[in-house]
Amino acid sequence: MKIYLKGLKEDHALVLDEKIDPRTLDVDVGIMRFPEPLLLHVEAWRSGEDLTVSAHVEGERRLVCSLCLEEFNNLFEKDITLHYDIHGLDSVILDGDVREEIILEHPIRAVCRSDCRGLCPACGANLNRKTCRCKSKAF
Repeated sequence: MKIYLKGLKEDHALVLDEKIDPRTLDVDVGIMRFPEPLLLHVEAWRSGEDLTVSAHVEGERRLVCSLCLEEFNNLFEKDITLHYDIHGLDSVILDGDVREEIILEHPIRAVCRSDCRGLCPACGANLNRKTCRCKSKAF
């Protein structure tokens, strides 16, 4: 998203809404994918040579459970506040900073549900779907 500074009045909020293709932001990393466009709502205001951007980004996120390895959907939402020194600039491009904020929300360990039982370490069965038939009492 690009904010053009010419015509942006001091202390007057500019409101923008945009759908962003996650491929253009390159945010499909690791166990996190975004199958649908992300919605970006932005309010920006200028104060002298400073630009403050308050943004809300949301979209459907697809994750892989760290325990059972099944994919599941999760609603991604994040509020972002960005500050820019705009001295001598004609515009500000938000894409890189929005991308960084989304990547920072990449979970270290995603779990499909709080009671996920994971996989049997012996036979690999998904314990959420079926009972393990291993003979060891440890499983």
